[in-house]
Amino acid sequence: MTRSLQFIAGLTLLAVGVAAQTPRSSPDRWQLTMDDGNYIWDIALVRLDGDQLVFRQADTLGRAPIARITEVRRIGVTEFRLGEGGAGGAMNALTGADDEVFDLAAMDYDAKLRAVQQILLMHPPKDARP
Repeated sequence: MTRSLQFIAGLTLLAVGVAAQTPRSSPDRWQLTMDDGNYIWDIALVRLDGDQLVFRQADTLGRAPIARITEVRRIGVTEFRLGEGGAGGAMNALTGADDEVFDLAAMDYDAKLRAVQQILLMHPPKDARP
């Protein structure tokens, strides 16, 4: 077996394992990119509180100033089944191709605030859903 086939086979097994462990009703997972290049990752969005986005990371609530957020990324859950499309699903998961990305870098504060409000409307936190 060539190295590229071994790599694809490994990716396929990884994707199958991840898909099998990920429940369908898993909450949205998010990542924030801040203006200093740091990331706040594996979070759940909670609410907007004034000029701060409140998020949950593990069992801790945190806050990110809206003015400092340059990107909001919803980490897409990739479902992969053997025999349905080859290793493309695995590559999408590894490269973030299934993510929903909101680029706020070029926005002023008011536009960022409106964008975050829209994100929360499109993807309400799990505890706010009926």
